[in-house]
Amino acid sequence: MYECGVPTVKASTVALLAIFLTGAGTVLDRPAAQLSPLIVTFEDDQIGALPEGFKCGMTGQWKATDWRVQEFRGMRVLGHFGFWEDDPDGVFPVCWIRDSKAKDLTLTVRLFPVRPPAAVKDAVHDGAGIVVRLKDPNNYYLMRAVPHEMRLRLYKVENGKRTTLGGKDVEIELERWHELRLQVSGSTFTLFFNGEKLFHLMDSTFEEAGSYGLWSKPNNVTYFDDLKAEIVK
Repeated sequence: MYECGVPTVKASTVALLAIFLTGAGTVLDRPAAQLSPLIVTFEDDQIGALPEGFKCGMTGQWKATDWRVQEFRGMRVLGHFGFWEDDPDGVFPVCWIRDSKAKDLTLTVRLFPVRPPAAVKDAVHDGAGIVVRLKDPNNYYLMRAVPHEMRLRLYKVENGKRTTLGGKDVEIELERWHELRLQVSGSTFTLFFNGEKLFHLMDSTFEEAGSYGLWSKPNNVTYFDDLKAEIVK
């Protein structure tokens, strides 16, 4: 498993994580104690570095792609920078909040798929998304937006093997922001795209709390911003 270097965490970030990065599971539509949401904007993170409090790894074995904070349209975002020319099977870069833990939560992010360079023949943007109940880079649930297929999917990745649980055709334009939202309650997963509820399904492969964060294919560039975790305990 490839791992990026772990950054030094500021005292303010440590305090924020200690307050918010907990979670256990009651059903989201029942009365329950809900922690104040964790919202990550990357505005205070160093350009060119992995955001403080994050850790990255990879499903499968391959050369490392790059996760780093980038200036974009007057704001700071977290960018994933892959290799447009290569698309190895079974290899998925993952970047998650270190020491995060949640079972039932709503995870939201804004995602900007960058258009492939015209100079690279047959290059496509093969998708990016969010992960929940991550045990390690080979075991987690994934909500993925796939621009070149115009499709949104939910997967489980178990022991490094990806299995499609469900999906729906949606229009995912390049070079614009989209919002992904995944609501997890026990064994029920509800997916939203740009504020619209798409579908829900059930799976009980991973029943324990785990980490949450971001995901990409290795053959693209994607920007992420406004990562929000609303945890139910």
